[in-house]
Amino acid sequence: MGMATVRYRGFDIVPRSYQLAEAGAWTVDLEIRRNGRVRAFSANEHYPTREEAEAQCVGFGRRIIDRRVKGWSVESLRAGNSILAPLVRLFTSDSLGVVLVVLAVIGLGGFMIARGIH
Repeated sequence: MGMATVRYRGFDIVPRSYQLAEAGAWTVDLEIRRNGRVRAFSANEHYPTREEAEAQCVGFGRRIIDRRVKGWSVESLRAGNSILAPLVRLFTSDSLGVVLVVLAVIGLGGFMIARGIH
């Protein structure tokens, strides 16, 4: 059984090490998850035991999250953390037409109520 998911700065680091058949060494493979999104990473390093490889996965994941690994990024996972992210997803989704109709109906209703008050 592998190492459990490690939570770090709002991200989940999931070690996915596997043993190479020929060499018997373990790989540094991991996923970083946030807000239902996943990004996979691997390093060209091998370790003699699963435990060592998984510890390296967690350390590597932390360095990636901290922006300390050149060329590796989780910015696409960070985007979902914005307060406006649900609105951005709503207005860029396939249901944009439905959203616009609902907003028009709400606006028309508000206009009619305001006219009735005066």
